[in-house]
Amino acid sequence: MSDLLKLSKPIQPRFISKVKAGGGFEADYVKHSVIVEHLLGIIGPFDQEVKEILRGPGGEVEGVVGRFTFQIDGDTVVIEEAGGVERKDKGKALPAGEALKDCMSDAVKRAASRIGLGTHLWSGPGYTLYDSLSKRVPDHPSKEGFVPKLVTEKEATDE
Repeated sequence: MSDLLKLSKPIQPRFISKVKAGGGFEADYVKHSVIVEHLLGIIGPFDQEVKEILRGPGGEVEGVVGRFTFQIDGDTVVIEEAGGVERKDKGKALPAGEALKDCMSDAVKRAASRIGLGTHLWSGPGYTLYDSLSKRVPDHPSKEGFVPKLVTEKEATDE
């Protein structure tokens, strides 16, 4: 089974909890540690770096732009993604170090979604990526060397 197919497989419900979002809305939530464990278990270690720290008017850390480098099915994939501060310390800004960790945690989860991991959480019942990639698998899904290929619109219409 390809890395991309494994990444796109929905996360087991036992790892998903509900959190309250703005306006009384409830959202599905998966802890940072679960996302990182899935990434490490599927594709192994990955590189991450802070490209930019975003600060508020008072100099407090409000976000980051992180760059993540993954090895997926033998290809190097680089994703840049933003992450924001998701928590407050009794209504006040977090200390800079805690805010940076919070931002990078958010950024890694968002980057993971760009390579298919946890994408179903945002898509909801309309999630199709795993099924779409599964259809590209040959008769024997465990066949080594299978790599799903995303095709351009031109390639798709040329067939």
